Amino acid sequence: MRRPVTTLSQLVLALSLCHAMGAQGPPLMLGDRIRLTVPTAVDSPVVGIVESLRPDTILVRTGVDVLSAFPLDQVTRLELSRGTRRPMWAQTAPVWMTMVGGAVGAIIGYKKPSGNTSPKSEAELASTFGGVVGLVVGATIAIAVGPREWWETVPTRSGSRTSLAPSFYAAPAARGLTVGLRATF
Repeated sequence: MRRPVTTLSQLVLALSLCHAMGAQGPPLMLGDRIRLTVPTAVDSPVVGIVESLRPDTILVRTGVDVLSAFPLDQVTRLELSRGTRRPMWAQTAPVWMTMVGGAVGAIIGYKKPSGNTSPKSEAELASTFGGVVGLVVGATIAIAVGPREWWETVPTRSGSRTSLAPSFYAAPAARGLTVGLRATF
């Protein structure tokens, strides 16, 4: 009986350890693009590149010849750039807008036939026209909506703190298995 309990608790520990490690935040490296919020120094967040990391201070290059030092105990929020990406709805706009334009055109063409043509041929013509208009509008939107920079919060000693999501745990006890819920507030 003791062996299955130990094996089960090791399995639960291994599965929950992956989740906990990912929630601790990314490490900072020299050359990373970061965004700092320091209420005592400036009103808006400072964006720059990490030049040096010391235990109590971070040196950030905010301009070509501008190097700024910020005490880490005054930093309330520290974010790491994860690069630029175009939003998914903008990437796929030519596809879904073509389908929507074609569907709307087909519905309008079928409901309002003109002249001696059949509703099916009117629907096909209106669907084609709506699809072409949707394709042009979707391509324009995909080009116009540029990539945006994505930021990930890094935990600091003061200010922001990343807390783990509530999780269940199982651990071996003197007699049997202990099961519980872990949550941080």
